[in-house]
Amino acid sequence: MKKLLTLLSLCFSLNAYSWGWEDFKTEFTSPYNEANTVLLIGTGVTLTSLIFEDQIVDPLQSEVVDHKPLGSFSKIGDYAGQLVPNTVYALSQTILGYNGDNKGYQRAIGMLKATSYAALVTTTLKYTIREKRPNSSDRNSFPSGHTTTAFAFSGYVWQEHGWKWGIPAMGVGLLTGFSRINDNKHYLHDVLAGATIGLAYGLGISKLQAKESTVAFLPIVDQVNRGLVFTMSY
Repeated sequence: MKKLLTLLSLCFSLNAYSWGWEDFKTEFTSPYNEANTVLLIGTGVTLTSLIFEDQIVDPLQSEVVDHKPLGSFSKIGDYAGQLVPNTVYALSQTILGYNGDNKGYQRAIGMLKATSYAALVTTTLKYTIREKRPNSSDRNSFPSGHTTTAFAFSGYVWQEHGWKWGIPAMGVGLLTGFSRINDNKHYLHDVLAGATIGLAYGLGISKLQAKESTVAFLPIVDQVNRGLVFTMSY
């Protein structure tokens, strides 16, 4: 929760000069408006896993937990779900922005926003649904927070940088999600729901930024000139 609050405060303080309630509503609903296909498919797959939980999912999950196929690699997935790739990306884009990259600052803020909104939704669901974890350690199982933030990273990178960077980023998300099952921290439907939320926000925020940072036409009327000024903002 502390990480989430830190992300939220940093994200919105960086962009406070132009951010308000309408912006919050637009950004918060970006998965529905900008990535509804991912949201629909992900929700459908999550519900399907629940329908076939007893017949198929639980036996497969038990097999994974018993054999732990990831071995020590599960630690990488654990770290990836603790905002490490998200933070590294945001910091690197901030440095690029400082050095003149027009999209650097925008991408840093975009990653923070995608991660923050996704984490906020997942945290709210966790403390509302209160599903017990498979290892019975607490009641914060649904959805997977690690998977949520990892796929927020994956989705944003995919949308911003294309498949060459997007495929490795998706690999990070998949490794994180599978590691949560491997370590008996989450059920499959927890992971699928987290992936859906994170991916939808990663794609949605990026697409929303692209719309907001494209073009604008401003009227100019003075003693000499009359017409329109074309502007492009980033």
